[in-house]
Amino acid sequence: MADRKLKKRIVWIITVSVVLILLLLTILQLRAKSYIANYLSQRIPDHMHLTYDQIQVNLIRGSIRLTEVGLDILEKDANFRKAGMSLEAIDLKGIGFYQAIFGNTISIRKIRLLKPITEYYQGEHQVKNNGIAATDSPMEITLSLAKLSIEDGEFKIFGKGGDSIVFSVENLNLSLENLKLDKETIEREIPFSYGDYNLSTGLVYADLGPYEAVNLGGINIKNQEMELSNLYLKSKYDKITLSKKLDKEHDYIDLKIPELRMVNMDFGFNKERFFLNSSSLDLQKPKMEIYRDKLVQDDYEQKKLYSRMLRELPIDLNVSEVKINNGYIAYSELVKRGTVPGEIVFAVLEATIGNVSNTYKNGEKTQIKVMAQLMGEAPIELTWNFDASKENDAFYVSGVVTDFKSESINQFLRSNLRTEAEGDVQELYFTVSGDAISSSGDMKMNYEDFRFTVLKKDRTGVNKLLTFVGNIFTNDGSKTDKQGYRYGEIYAERDNTKSFFNYLWLNVMDGIVNTLTGDGKKE
Repeated sequence: MADRKLKKRIVWIITVSVVLILLLLTILQLRAKSYIANYLSQRIPDHMHLTYDQIQVNLIRGSIRLTEVGLDILEKDANFRKAGMSLEAIDLKGIGFYQAIFGNTISIRKIRLLKPITEYYQGEHQVKNNGIAATDSPMEITLSLAKLSIEDGEFKIFGKGGDSIVFSVENLNLSLENLKLDKETIEREIPFSYGDYNLSTGLVYADLGPYEAVNLGGINIKNQEMELSNLYLKSKYDKITLSKKLDKEHDYIDLKIPELRMVNMDFGFNKERFFLNSSSLDLQKPKMEIYRDKLVQDDYEQKKLYSRMLRELPIDLNVSEVKINNGYIAYSELVKRGTVPGEIVFAVLEATIGNVSNTYKNGEKTQIKVMAQLMGEAPIELTWNFDASKENDAFYVSGVVTDFKSESINQFLRSNLRTEAEGDVQELYFTVSGDAISSSGDMKMNYEDFRFTVLKKDRTGVNKLLTFVGNIFTNDGSKTDKQGYRYGEIYAERDNTKSFFNYLWLNVMDGIVNTLTGDGKKE
């Protein structure tokens, strides 16, 4: 009998204890929910406006879930919306409630942002303030987060006026580990420290200014390796429309890169200066079309050589090697209205560029080697180097062209130089060294039956007199040395309103003219 009473008492005590514990948990759950709601309304800075549908709290699991979340960030001391975000849900798991309530440290195992849609406004975009005062509330909080996860997000940046998108990302997925935010890190350019990260996106769009935009099929970053798919940089207008909108010369461009890969990538800030390092950058099958309307007024702005561009970059860049595989470049110019633009093509282009850097020691050079097929037929090789640290932009270039049929370039010569050529160039070698002011070098050629035809101004017929006079001074390739070569010298002065490749073209043309019309002897 006594044992039965004891058992009943034990059962009663356990039952009451369980009920009390459940009641206590329910009270704590409600209190925690109320505390979190008050915390969000009081501790968030006054220039931020947070809304949500529901808060779900589980003290046992240490989790919080907010659904249908909206966040507006206002410009401080103004009535303008600077940024906004809406989310399907925010999940916080593994929360250290005690530290969060009684201390200044928030420790969380995981935060998951589900389908966030974020908007940022470059210009002033006015919205109703709803009485929110634009005053600051200082925060002394340390955030320690084991993992941040963003799933299926969208991000947009609007230009001034708020009606045009200048940058957008679709299907954004991001994972950041070991994230920490405190009063020290918040003063840095990147206001938090972090460990491993993964990023993937869908379509990416960026407005590059009044004339160009770039689209990406997607970005994938994992284990310090970045892959870009279907990069497409193109003028916003067709060639004719672009020319009508220009007040000075500006190239039409159409660039497609199916795949771009960067390996061993590292980036960040050294003090306030951004840096980007990589062991290699590979471009697969890039195809670029450039068109220039020479009927538009010239652009007389000074152009920098590549060494100076690299030297004066606003970031520290160090890429050990860049490779271009199976590329294609077509450059065309319209010189006279009503004529077909002259075009030069470099097909099956393979290039290796070493030391693309503005951080290496003096004396180390950027080394470039390019192989291609000129006009899709004649093999061409170009070797080029420069030291980006040299203020005089000194460089060295050598090139080889073989098995070149001059008729293949007549479309370009006809349009741009009002000439036509005939004959074969078996071999052409040149070397050029120079700086930002002038350059000199030498050339040797092995060619046969080379002749020029000078066209009339309307390019519809032959100017027989100029053709006759010109060919008097042009050697057809018969007067050579024992090896079959004729030699020439090169000298050119740079027009600093033109690009490096215009500078190189001036050197090559001077060498060809000197070789064809000079005595052809080696100095």
